[in-house]
This record gives sequence, structure tokens and C-alpha cells, in this order.
Amino acid sequence: MSKPELTKRLMAQTLKELMMSTNLDKISVQDIVKRCGLNRKTFYYHFQDKQALICWIFDMEFSSLTDRNHDNTIIDELIQHLYANKEFYVAALTSNVQNNLREHLFKVVYNGIMSKIKTILKSNKIPPDDIKMIANYFSNAIMGSITQWVKEGMKTPPDEYITDFHPITQECLEFAIKKVLEKRGIVDDSL
Repeated sequence: MSKPELTKRLMAQTLKELMMSTNLDKISVQDIVKRCGLNRKTFYYHFQDKQALICWIFDMEFSSLTDRNHDNTIIDELIQHLYANKEFYVAALTSNVQNNLREHLFKVVYNGIMSKIKTILKSNKIPPDDIKMIANYFSNAIMGSITQWVKEGMKTPPDEYITDFHPITQECLEFAIKKVLEKRGIVDDSL
């Protein structure tokens, strides 16, 4: 492993350790580097701010768990990953400071929804603006639901949450796509 990679991992581990005893809002970059034995310049060489570090932690952990060729399960995998790392993500997502992680997770959800839309559409074509509108709508709804679940402490285990959540999302997504197809004069009874 390269030295920059080791340095980033050290800062990530240090932030996680600090978050066990200190609210994320009260942890400064100075706290992180002091505990690591590094300087601020080193931190800012690798990350714009502590939120960028949090997003890097998510990317590092989540990308090692997911198979990007199966985007239909990416939202389920996201929920399971958040739950498996509950303490870290409750602290990160409920922080009052600028929260880039929510925007970061939105992109993951958006990509998963886009994949689902393509699967539902099969060979049907609808305008890209309609696809984006549907993807944005459902991604915002899912992120709102996930954020609320996190704020409530992730009391529902992921298997129950996904079991309740997934069919509703799938049926509503299929319905929305069917309505857009009908509006555009494309009738497909297979949906």
C-alpha cells in the first residue's frame, strides 16, 4: 500500500476513534492531525475538509462490498452497509455541519434508481428529461426515508426495512414509468 493511502487510512481510523467519544461537530481537523501525529498541511493535501474524509471512508468501505454490475441491489447494499456501521453513520449523517455525505449517498441512490429505470423500461424509450425527473423524485424520496431512519437510530434492522421499503419503491417506480409511457403514447402492457 502506498504512503498516501496509508496516511488517508490513518486519518480515517483516527476520525472514527474520535467520533466514539466526541460529537462530529466538535471534532476539528486539528484534533485529527494532532492525534495522528501529522500536520494540517498533510490533511489538506489529501482532503478538502473532514466531510471529504467522511465521504472517502464511505467510498473505501462501500466500494469493497458492492458489485457495481448488480446496481439493482445497490440501495439494499447501501442500507445494509449503513446499518453494519451504525454508530459511525448515525454520527456522520446527523451532524449539524455541512453534510456532504448526504449528497454523496444521493449519487449512489440515484445511480441505483437509474439502473432500475433502465431495467423496467426494457427496450422502451422515453425522453432523458423524463428519466431524470423520475430518478430525482425517487432518489430524493429514498434519501429522505433513509435519513429519517438514520436520525431515529436505525431501530429497524435492514432486512425488515428493505422488505417493507423495496416492494413499495418498485411498484411506485413501475407505475410512474407506465404513466410517462402512456403520456408519450407508448403503451406497454408488460409493465
